[in-house]
Amino acid sequence: MRLTNNWIHGDCLKELKKLPDESVDFCMFSPPYHNLRVYSNDPCDLSNCESYEEYYYLLGLIITELKRVVKRNGHVAIQFEDYNYTIGRDGRRGKESLTGNINKLFTDNEFCLWSEIAWEKYSPQRAMISDGSLWYRNLKVRDTIIAANFGYVYVYKNNPSGELETESGSDITLEEWAQWASGVWKIPNSSIGGASHMTPYAYELCRRLIKLYTTPGDTVLDPFAGSGTTNRAAIESGRNAIGIELRKDFYDAAQEIFDKWDNSVFDCDDNKEKMLERFKKQLEIGELNKEAGKRDKEEQKQLRDRKKELRDEIKILEAQLNELGMKKSEIKKLKDEAKEQVFMND
Repeated sequence: MRLTNNWIHGDCLKELKKLPDESVDFCMFSPPYHNLRVYSNDPCDLSNCESYEEYYYLLGLIITELKRVVKRNGHVAIQFEDYNYTIGRDGRRGKESLTGNINKLFTDNEFCLWSEIAWEKYSPQRAMISDGSLWYRNLKVRDTIIAANFGYVYVYKNNPSGELETESGSDITLEEWAQWASGVWKIPNSSIGGASHMTPYAYELCRRLIKLYTTPGDTVLDPFAGSGTTNRAAIESGRNAIGIELRKDFYDAAQEIFDKWDNSVFDCDDNKEKMLERFKKQLEIGELNKEAGKRDKEEQKQLRDRKKELRDEIKILEAQLNELGMKKSEIKKLKDEAKEQVFMND
């Protein structure tokens, strides 16, 4: 199988309209925020919206296009944080919640909210460096502010009924699932090996979502592709990639990285059938571990029962020795000698 990396420079709304219906298996993106950072002077840039009403209207148009291009039962993951007011920028403190409005845009387009993830991006200590209000000496009586060191990942399914797939399988191991099943992911917010970007997207975050919601050979889309992290994670995971980026310097920086790739990176011998075989082997490992766990528990129970029996026998012997006139100190000495002999034999 030959993978494709479709890297597009342009406005995502216009470029999405060029994609065929149901041509994408999974989409993930982190949209720019209204009035937070200036990414470009392009009027198509969402960060240049003059109001939240305009921002949500344009974002809604994009989600409507995603409804069309993402396959039925495919998924869309959006990463975002609530807007945190600051004195320097907004003249006030507090938060602007985006959750309800973003969720409404998806449900209005008949997406089903499938999963929620809290992404811990960095430690509260790092947050304190950039926000003096979090310093201990600046805490206010009855008015504490908690560090905004996390964001949300909302995963939506393109099916309002929320029906499940009938086939069991996933492209992750038992060990990975033990960690990823948690609704809280602690992943450093950096894109190692990627192009420079003012708001780097964690490669590991992309990789996990791609592994969870796609199979080898699927197509992954990022309409706000930035430095191409989603494209890299998709190709390196054996998936096809489509990335759309408006800002030219970000697009060019990612293209430089893609140009350095050896052509062999696009040769993939993986497929869904092989993935399912790997999954079956993981299930077998799980069953073996389960059986081994049962045996260990049974052996531990038998050992506990035997210890209890021995303690009961010792109590009976102590009572018999006591009746025969042996002093408690002498009985204790015998017990200590027995314990020492057992220890030496071990």
